Amino acid sequence: MKVVRRYGKASGQCINFDKSSLLFGKMINATTRQEIKDALGIQNEGGMGTYLGIPEDISISKCKLFSFLKDKLMHRVNGKEVLIKSIMLALTTYVMSTFLLPLEICENLASVIAQFWWSSNPPKRRIHWAKWETVCLPREEGGIGFRMIHEFNLALLAKQLWRLVQFPDSLVARVLRGRY
Repeated sequence: MKVVRRYGKASGQCINFDKSSLLFGKMINATTRQEIKDALGIQNEGGMGTYLGIPEDISISKCKLFSFLKDKLMHRVNGKEVLIKSIMLALTTYVMSTFLLPLEICENLASVIAQFWWSSNPPKRRIHWAKWETVCLPREEGGIGFRMIHEFNLALLAKQLWRLVQFPDSLVARVLRGRY
């Protein structure tokens, strides 16, 4: 409870214990789980829902965990270039700035975007008239300027690393330093 109270003071956030849930690892036995629940006053166990659009339980394989991105992208894309760029960025930027997505997921996302780009009717498949790498080139180099998803993911993570190096006394840097 000291840690929870300290977090509340440091962040300025109040924790709603009625809405909160706890997520335990597989190695935590039932007795210890109940002791922690009683000490915190939280009886709900989580792991099934989402928080900020990311599944709470991240213990499954990353390919399964992030497969929701492909589904979200397929359901949201309704236009062409502008929508692809804005929707792709809006749907995936937060996740990609936090996690390194598996190459398979990056390829699946690129595939969804490519299928949409080359088709006149999104469910129908059409001929891809240029390699995806060419489409992702800047306009000055003959491309459309779409992003290579894996490289964009790496760039966002590098930005987070740069922030940790530049601001070693930030809250997130102190938390990570304390944890790792």
